[in-house]
Amino acid sequence: MRIRVNKNVYSADIGEKAFKRLVLKVALKRPVKGLFVITEPMYDAGIMEIYNYNELLQPFYRKKRRTFNVIGVAKSRESAKQVVCDILDDVYRELGKPDIKEFFSI
Repeated sequence: MRIRVNKNVYSADIGEKAFKRLVLKVALKRPVKGLFVITEPMYDAGIMEIYNYNELLQPFYRKKRRTFNVIGVAKSRESAKQVVCDILDDVYRELGKPDIKEFFSI
């Protein structure tokens, strides 16, 4: 499993300095208390998924041979839901359709 943070990652409730530290910890696969990440779906059953970041560090996900592309981060599940709404608003405004992979160049 690889975790890749998109260069245009969306965030909520996180200051700029703290954001840089979080991105570094995510890139190094270090545990972070209370961090939620928004990724593209694991399977083709949706548009985006919200995970507690520490959940992705568990053996079940580590065994997966795939890359998790992080497109949003937040400090709570409610904030993560708002980030998802913000991403969808921007995607529809830009493309006119819910194509997350095209919008983030994944």
